[in-house]
Amino acid sequence: MFADTSDHAHVLRKLYHELSSTVEAQTVACQMFQENKLTQKELESIQSKRSEPIAAAEQLLNIVMKQPRNVYGCFLEALSRAGQEHLRKIIVLESPEGQLSVS
Repeated sequence: MFADTSDHAHVLRKLYHELSSTVEAQTVACQMFQENKLTQKELESIQSKRSEPIAAAEQLLNIVMKQPRNVYGCFLEALSRAGQEHLRKIIVLESPEGQLSVS
């Protein structure tokens, strides 16, 4: 269905453990929702895990892995805006296009 999801899903799966323990899912999800890249239901699902930050991050990663590349791009931008540029750089360096600028 979404042929362009495989590359970014692979990268996120590879970094899943590290990302699930470090991504500030609440902040990132709110920004993605404001950009119309998450539905109200998806946002509420992540917000319902506020007291479980790892579970919230896992929920967000699982959603992003199933979405087209433009949602993945929004996720990367939201990481930067949430003060998690270091995670964005790790993800981009792991991607097949890792030679792209991450600044």
